[in-house]
Amino acid sequence: MNALPEPAQFDAEYLRRLREGDPETQSHFSDYFGFLLQVKLAKGVRSWQMLLDVRQETLLRVLEAVRAGDINQPASLGAFVCSTSNHVLWEYRRLDDRGLRELGSAAPEPIDERMEIERDVIDQDRKRVVESVLRQLSATDSRVLRMLLLEDRDKDEVCRELDVTPDYLRVVLHRAKARFRNRIGLRRRKATSV
Repeated sequence: MNALPEPAQFDAEYLRRLREGDPETQSHFSDYFGFLLQVKLAKGVRSWQMLLDVRQETLLRVLEAVRAGDINQPASLGAFVCSTSNHVLWEYRRLDDRGLRELGSAAPEPIDERMEIERDVIDQDRKRVVESVLRQLSATDSRVLRMLLLEDRDKDEVCRELDVTPDYLRVVLHRAKARFRNRIGLRRRKATSV
């Protein structure tokens, strides 16, 4: 699970398909919210196993709530997943703390290094995507985005180097960002249609 799946239209139809056990909808639900939960929980858990357990328990409880008809507003599905994960995480931490006290150990379990590796893989994947999209843009758009966003260069310095006014630089940057977002969107749509 290295990239965020394309978000779906979380509407009544999506909830109906999820409630009825549509395999494609369940897979999307699991991939989409599983990725978001993994990112959200990465800093709040003590081990990789706890992250996996909290994520799985959260998805299970949300699916049970959907099937029971407890979610009436489709737009609130994301918020429901988030609040459910907070409750589940609290429960797991409480159980974990109780277990540590019973063992007579006050030291928490060390952070699992696999979480760091997973974050590194996600970061490397994002860098590859950004570089790929930048290569698809015009030389000007790519150069402006690199200078201002990746290299974090001073805007006055960039204006002098490109021989443009600050007002025009804002226009160029705005257009370059819009083209970049458009390319990213096309890339995501192609990835989900394959």
